[in-house]
Amino acid sequence: MSDKKIDLLLTRRSIRTYKSDNIPDETLKRILSAAKYAPSAMGLQNRFFTIVKNQEFLQEIINATKKSGSEFLPGHTPFYNAPAVIIVSAPKDFKYNREDTACAIMNIMLAAHAYGLGSCYICSVLPGLNDKYITEKLGLPDGYNPYGCVCIGYSNEKSPEPKPRRTDDIKCID
Repeated sequence: MSDKKIDLLLTRRSIRTYKSDNIPDETLKRILSAAKYAPSAMGLQNRFFTIVKNQEFLQEIINATKKSGSEFLPGHTPFYNAPAVIIVSAPKDFKYNREDTACAIMNIMLAAHAYGLGSCYICSVLPGLNDKYITEKLGLPDGYNPYGCVCIGYSNEKSPEPKPRRTDDIKCID
């Protein structure tokens, strides 16, 4: 089923292999603009975006995640060697922080796809992102915590075919 109005939504896939090519700053700026226009509870826009391109710092986040007791499968690289990761943070005491960051991350992934980039929503590193040393290095506003991140870059793989969709997951009450 093809519908030009929603093809972008139907063709986006999580990408887990990236080329090392850098993403142009103007493209990142436009992707972040799309993130800022994501819905937010009460229109407060309680989100903060940190772009990390430094591979050594990304490794520090992985190390902090492991130090917290989290484990990864052997050979797994949480950021899939993507050239950029956008970390989305929100006030830790705000009731809708997870929802607000998730909406922004979805907009990041859709905008990345619109620009021919791959993306993948990553939460497995949250323990490392919440490590005191890491949060200080991220330079977050006071009272903010990371709630998710998305790696983005040029795909080094063919987009996977979509899995068949369920047919028993919609009910209409008239």
